[in-house]
Amino acid sequence: MGKNLKTADLVMRTGKLAFYQVPGDVEFTRMEGFTSLSTSKSPKEYSRQYVDEDFERSDITGYATAVAYALDRYDGNKVIDDIISIHEDEKIGQEAVRTIVQVDMTTAEHIGGSMWTATAKMRDYTVVPDADGDTTDCMTYSGNFKTRGEMEEVSVTTSDDFQTIVVAGNSISTALKSLSFRTAGVSDPVLSPDFNAKTTEYSITASGTVYCLAFAESDACEINVLCNGKTTNANGKSVTLTELSSGDTIYVIVSYHGASTNNTTTYTIHVN
Repeated sequence: MGKNLKTADLVMRTGKLAFYQVPGDVEFTRMEGFTSLSTSKSPKEYSRQYVDEDFERSDITGYATAVAYALDRYDGNKVIDDIISIHEDEKIGQEAVRTIVQVDMTTAEHIGGSMWTATAKMRDYTVVPDADGDTTDCMTYSGNFKTRGEMEEVSVTTSDDFQTIVVAGNSISTALKSLSFRTAGVSDPVLSPDFNAKTTEYSITASGTVYCLAFAESDACEINVLCNGKTTNANGKSVTLTELSSGDTIYVIVSYHGASTNNTTTYTIHVN
C-alpha cells in the first residue's frame, strides 16, 4: 500500500489559473467564465526501426499544442469581450494573436501587504474560433488557442488577489506619439524643438485661445493637460486652452496606473 499520498494535498483544477492580455494592457487579466480550458500537447513523433535492432525507437520532434476553450458570455468582461470580437468580426492574422500566462498557484508566495509572486508559463496563441450559441441556457462560445511560439518561464506579481498579474520585466511606455497645437487663426504655434517622444521640454509662441492635441504610444495610457490650475482629460480629443499669455506653462501628463505598476511622463511646454 502506498503511503506518500496519505499526507499529500490533492491539487485542484483551480491550482492553475490562466491570464489573458487584452491588447493595449500591460497587465494580464484573469480568465473567468470559462467552462473548459483543456490542453492537448499533440506531440510530433519520429519513429523508426534500425536493421540491426529488434525494437522500434521513437523521438518527439515537436509539439502542436492547443488549448480547447469554452466560455459563457458575461457582459462587461473585457477578456470575454475581446475573444468574442475575434469570433464575430472574423479577425485574421496578427489581429487574432494573444498572449496567455498559466500561473502555477502551488508556487505562490506572499511578499508582504497585498503583494504576491508566483512562477508561470507564458506563450503567444492564435485564437481559432469554432462555434457559438450551441446551447439554450446562455450564450456560449468555443474554439482553440493554438500555439504560436515557444513557451517562456516567467515570474509574475499581483496586488489584487490574482485578479490581474504583471510579468516581471514588463513595462508600458508612457511616451507621446504626437503633440501639436492649433489656433483658429491662419498660423499655428510651432513646437521648439521639433517634437520627439524622448524630448520632454518645449516652447511655443502663442496667446489667446489655443487647442492642444496629444496622442500616447499606448492606448492604455491616460493623457491630461494642465494649464493655469485647470486639468483637462485629453484622451482622443483636443483640449481648449483659453487666455494663454507669455510666461504660462502647459503640462501634458501621460500616465498608466495598474494594479501593480504606475508610470508617468510629463511634457512641459513654455509659452512665449
